[in-house]
Amino acid sequence: MRFGHAVAASSTAVVLLAACSTSEVPEPSPVTAPDPVSIWNSVGVATNVASVDMPGTTAERDLQSAAQAGFDGVRLVVEWSEIETKRGELDWGAMDSEVDAALSAGLPVLGVVTWSPTWAVPPEYALTAHPAPADPELFAAFAGAAADRYRDRITAWEVWNEPNVAATFGPSAHPERYCSLLSATSRAIRAAAPDAVIVTGSTSPAVDSVNSLAPATFVEALYRCAGGSTFDAVSMHPYSTPALLSEPTAEWDSANEIARVRDVMIRYGDTAKQIWFTEFGAPTVPTYPGVDEMRQAEILVDGIETLHQLDYAGPVFVFDLRDSATADPSPEYNYGLLRSDYTPKPAFDAVRNLLR
Repeated sequence: MRFGHAVAASSTAVVLLAACSTSEVPEPSPVTAPDPVSIWNSVGVATNVASVDMPGTTAERDLQSAAQAGFDGVRLVVEWSEIETKRGELDWGAMDSEVDAALSAGLPVLGVVTWSPTWAVPPEYALTAHPAPADPELFAAFAGAAADRYRDRITAWEVWNEPNVAATFGPSAHPERYCSLLSATSRAIRAAAPDAVIVTGSTSPAVDSVNSLAPATFVEALYRCAGGSTFDAVSMHPYSTPALLSEPTAEWDSANEIARVRDVMIRYGDTAKQIWFTEFGAPTVPTYPGVDEMRQAEILVDGIETLHQLDYAGPVFVFDLRDSATADPSPEYNYGLLRSDYTPKPAFDAVRNLLR
């Protein structure tokens, strides 16, 4: 769905109206902007643009590329760790540029508020990759400030990224700690932007262990300790690479895990809510879990079609629009439908054909 700006009446039209009648011209009826729920109900396939954070990248080019490809929306990471590196000193410049570029391209924005600055984590966890904040209220205050700044520009908020695994919510899987963060953040966002859609932190594919919780286990815990009133949709990352999502394996069981998460929602009487899939893709690297470019296209088409068959599916966000560093051995940098130089992989046209 695209959003434009109302066009003001020309001066010629105003003169003609004045000449035709001396009576007062009535004010035009105000046009109500679409509410966030309506906006996101119209989004079928959106995209991530992790590459915008790479040196030398302009947000405008990547986001215009996303719009031209036919994507309906975009997921942008609002990093507390980058915006408030020193307590009380917030630099919104880079984030403003990304949000403005997305809206200029006509793309609704899902903002992922996440990652703690070192000053906001317990000292013993300062070297942990992505530790949970020591005080959830401090995180919530930042999220509220972001929601206030981008009110009516960022219309949906995701609270943290992959909080069900220690690698991204350290030092260990701890749903109660996340529940405190979700509850505080939900209150702060709703106070700043009452109509915004609030989405739970997307779950990573995982099993129950010391360092992780399976998505269904984690979502069950959210209903118990935070309650369904703290969020408007559940979110998952149903990766399946190198397998197809429609063909679960012993190692990759995302399709069945989606069904298990839905069963949790049903048990808690939350059937009206959707599950959003805010990352899905496959990396084009020779090492596991990478695949070749043709297989990437097959995985993406199969996954998008499989997810859209679910009557409770919300938006599906491809990960990623463009490689952050093509040919780098890290899978994380090679999920793009485009290579770093913007040349398309087969997946680009395959996904674009689904969007037509």
